[in-house]
Parts: sequence; structure tokens; C-alpha cells
Amino acid sequence: MSQPEPPPEQQFLDLTQGDQGLAKLLHASLTRLRDGVAGNDLQEMARDILAGHADLHQIAATDAYGGELLDRYHRFRDWERNLDPEERQRITYEAAGLATDLGSQNPQ
Repeated sequence: MSQPEPPPEQQFLDLTQGDQGLAKLLHASLTRLRDGVAGNDLQEMARDILAGHADLHQIAATDAYGGELLDRYHRFRDWERNLDPEERQRITYEAAGLATDLGSQNPQ
């Protein structure tokens, strides 16, 4: 008898230190990138990662995608630095709640 197919986010558990909720968030984020929300370059990258042809560690170290990821990270950090304290707190609680909800949907 064959084993059931693991959840798609299973491949990201090492990156999220075993946190199921964060692994699901990472998978969902890569799925959105694969669907083209951030342009063609990141779409191709996400497609390769989700298909299992590459992993995030490899991708981040490449010239092809490392710069793009770093640029997006810096843009995120700039946005984050400009949040007022109340908005930062609201987003933090929302994200923690979402990660907890996602983690409890598929306990180990």
C-alpha cells in the first residue's frame, strides 16, 4: 500500500523550523508568486521551487534571483520601518493568529 502524498508545504518545514503554520504561509506566498503577483522573474523562481527543481537556499545564493529577492527584502524593510506602532502591533497579532490557525489545521 502506498503512503499518502505529504502536504505541499511539507518541503518547507526545515526552513520554518518545523512550524506547520509558517510552512503553509511560505507555500501560499510562493503560490502567489508563481501566479505572477510580483512579475515574471519571481514567477519563474517560485515555479521551480514549488515543482521541487530548486530550493530556497539554492535560489537565494544565485545571481539570477538573489538580487531580486534582496531588492524585495529591502523594500519590505523600508515599508516595515515606516509603520506606526499601532499598525505594526495589529499586523503582528494578525500574522501570529494566521500562523497559529494554519498550524492547527494540520497538526503532526
